[in-house]
Amino acid sequence: MSDDNVMYDSPTEFLHEVAEKSGSGICVAQSVIPLDDGTYVCACSCQAWEVIAPGREEGLELARKHTGSL
Repeated sequence: MSDDNVMYDSPTEFLHEVAEKSGSGICVAQSVIPLDDGTYVCACSCQAWEVIAPGREEGLELARKHTGSL
């Protein structure tokens, strides 16, 4: 596990950071949320990226590409 894992922060600290930087163009957090039809909506706290993925793994890969972590 990497030392830069965001989960070293408490969930409250993490959510405060996301709220503070939301809309600033800074990618702090991404979400991959299942929809009723079996697809996943993927979005970023930068508010400049939102896509629909056919599956969870594809959504996670798209989020990594969005942040440049691939």
